[in-house]
Amino acid sequence: MTLFYDDAFEEQRVSAAAAMGLTLEKRGPGDAATVLVFAIFVFINFLTVLYMLWNRNYPPIKAKNVILMTCLFVSSAFWYVGDVRGNSHVQLLGSAFTDCRAIGVWLYSVLGMFTTCGLYALRSQMLYQIFKRNQPCRGLMFYLPTIIYGVCVLVFAIVSQAISEEKVTFYFPPLDLCSGDVAYKDTVISFLWAMTLYCCLMYWRVRSIRSSFNESREMAVVSSLSVLGLLISTIIQYVQPEYMLLMRYRILMTTISQLCVNFTWWSIMAVPIYNCLFNHQKYLLKWRAKLRDDGLQREYHVDSSTGMQPISDAIAPGQPASFNDKTPSTQAFYYSNESGARLVNPLDVGAAISISASSTISNH
Repeated sequence: MTLFYDDAFEEQRVSAAAAMGLTLEKRGPGDAATVLVFAIFVFINFLTVLYMLWNRNYPPIKAKNVILMTCLFVSSAFWYVGDVRGNSHVQLLGSAFTDCRAIGVWLYSVLGMFTTCGLYALRSQMLYQIFKRNQPCRGLMFYLPTIIYGVCVLVFAIVSQAISEEKVTFYFPPLDLCSGDVAYKDTVISFLWAMTLYCCLMYWRVRSIRSSFNESREMAVVSSLSVLGLLISTIIQYVQPEYMLLMRYRILMTTISQLCVNFTWWSIMAVPIYNCLFNHQKYLLKWRAKLRDDGLQREYHVDSSTGMQPISDAIAPGQPASFNDKTPSTQAFYYSNESGARLVNPLDVGAAISISASSTISNH
């Protein structure tokens, strides 16, 4: 793989394409700029994720589910590598990228696109489970859609690896690119649309929620960007199937997908990350105040002067202590155990993890 292209090699590709009746625009500075610009995006995101992990106990960050957002970064990085290879921005000859099936199926499709879409779908399902069904995110029925999706993706990958590569995607030496079968392309696009529409459905079902963490707004952004990006890429792939031969189309494809992937991640994490870095204590106080404004003062036993207070310990272990059915968007469940009261906070969409009201949020 090289970013500084061999003009002689590129001319050979142009000649080979012309002999087949195709128009091929050789790789050049535009491709290199696209690769480098989004590599910088990935590097900035990597530093941000490290900062997020370091400050994972900062309540506004913790509420976004640090583990899930880290996994989304990793899958989006795989997506970036897949775009660089799949959209033919770099020379494949002499690199591992010539193994089109392994890179295209496992790294690009499974670990990149499918995992990213699946994680956003899981997050939307968590919001629905917490804000609409008022239940914790656990149990077989909650994870069943994710399990089914994972099994389907795994079957897709295994079948793609087992059948002839001509029916999936394969390296085509004369043009130095990966060529894919139409049925394979249709299957990948169908998977992406299925998960995107599922996210939109979940957003529609939780569109009325109001909370301190702007989940409804975030879901609107994620759904809108996903539909827009996937719609544009789908149109290009069917209207211009040989898009990777033309510089303007391959750059557009990579730019659209990478901007959508990056903006969706930042639409969720930008506010807590920025304020943790530049406005740490002031934003935390504002964040707590918003909890009270959302009607959580009684549920969290918040005192306007002292902040969060631990709930009474006079509750039988494992029994609900409070359930607010008057404000569905801000319901909370309290549980106690031998060491004191515990809170399962639906607003912590990460995994509906039990958070100690006295140690996690009330500490200054």
